[in-house]
Amino acid sequence: MSERNTNMQNTSMNSRTKPIFVILLCGLYFSFPVFAEEQKPAEQAAVLEADSEQTEEGDAVGEQDEAAAEVPADIPAGILPIPVYGGDFWKRGYLTGDWGGKRTEWADHGVQFDLEWLQWDGSVVDGGLENKNRYGGTVTMNLEVDLMRAGIHPGSILQIRTESRYCCSTLFDVGAQAVPGNTAVLPPLNFSSLDGNEAIELVNLSYLHFLSAHVGVIIGKIDLFGDGDPNEFATGRGRTQFMNYNFNFAPQTLIVPASTLGGGVLYLPNQYWTISSMLFSGTDCTLGDCFEDLGDKGKISATSVTGQYSLGGKPGGVNAAYVYFFDKDFTNIDTIHVLPPPGGFESSTKGHSWLANISFWQYLSVKEASEGPLDLHNRHADLQGWGLFGRFGFSDSETNPWNTSVAIGIGGRGVIPSRPSDEFGIGYFYNKINLARFLEVVGLNDSSAGVEAYYNLAITPAVGLTFDFQWLKSVLPNVEDATVLHARLVMTF
Repeated sequence: MSERNTNMQNTSMNSRTKPIFVILLCGLYFSFPVFAEEQKPAEQAAVLEADSEQTEEGDAVGEQDEAAAEVPADIPAGILPIPVYGGDFWKRGYLTGDWGGKRTEWADHGVQFDLEWLQWDGSVVDGGLENKNRYGGTVTMNLEVDLMRAGIHPGSILQIRTESRYCCSTLFDVGAQAVPGNTAVLPPLNFSSLDGNEAIELVNLSYLHFLSAHVGVIIGKIDLFGDGDPNEFATGRGRTQFMNYNFNFAPQTLIVPASTLGGGVLYLPNQYWTISSMLFSGTDCTLGDCFEDLGDKGKISATSVTGQYSLGGKPGGVNAAYVYFFDKDFTNIDTIHVLPPPGGFESSTKGHSWLANISFWQYLSVKEASEGPLDLHNRHADLQGWGLFGRFGFSDSETNPWNTSVAIGIGGRGVIPSRPSDEFGIGYFYNKINLARFLEVVGLNDSSAGVEAYYNLAITPAVGLTFDFQWLKSVLPNVEDATVLHARLVMTF
């Protein structure tokens, strides 16, 4: 992750994106999201496999998601299911609807677009450093072009995401944690201003191509935040479900770039399992294309496995990832460290490092049957019921500030019969801090811990209002443990 300079920050969007298109055309660098896996590969491959049985004209599309719209017979088969944009205001998933049928028409020809406006309002009500009310938000634009449905190229998808952020959060008011309590405030990442305004930044521009129903490759600039570590009850990068970083990712991943260049391959033996392997730059490229300093922060390889299973007739899943850093300078590491250690980090002469994490989820009670794999990328619990989740992280103690970590809890949807779409969660986390990576700080605790509980009111499928409580143990001397309250509103247009 490189330091940002003034020239890069002032570069126009056109000059930032041009080299990325060169990468897409030339295929020099490949990338695939390690923790987020935002491409929904299992779902895409299942649809692609069904499509392969149709004629080239695409008389049918194969079995789609239940919410997908009916596709006219003269529309080519595609990879992405077509969303239902219209319908009753209180039941549709997009506030602005179908735009007089235009959005469905565009989707029929491969173009899907949505905009998400996230707002939060919170304060440290006890302990910490500051007790001020903080309001802020982000605006995210997602554009997906199904090149197969558009009749341009079979088995291919182009994905674009932009992020912007405005104003304030409680990140620096807590004073008790080294890990962000509000994950959503981080993108678009700027190390010099984690809590300030950020203009529109291109964080993802990727080209995904399936060579067959079971093998795919992807290249481009990838948003490694994606939608979070795939987990039915603890994911969503702070926009839905839990807000604290510990319940979205293992904290060891805070030294991984948020958006960077590279590429990889994925293998889908069936619709329940995905194996990916990738190589990408160690330089963060959120605020630009970082083409000139691509190798300044070394390189990163990663392998991940995601799978789903049934236990006692109830769905569950697991995700595991191993990340290896090489040719990297750990003398002064770049990291999303909300509470910079006094004096900085202790120097390290190592040029390589590693981290690993594993998470699981398991329904214990469900009120409806599930057919096929659940969608772990929609940032919501798919079934009405509840279950357990857990996440464990490990790392090289000579390079990573976070040694081991544990996050466990319960989550679910529709526990109140009259509110079948409301979601809830409660969890506990513990992080072992590697004091050897810090310069001497008298009284610095060697661990951090916390509790979070949330309840999300599903006002409509497109509008969610969340009330969030966090208790966070302090890691610094003379700073009291913090109690933090948040209200969060997310709207999808």
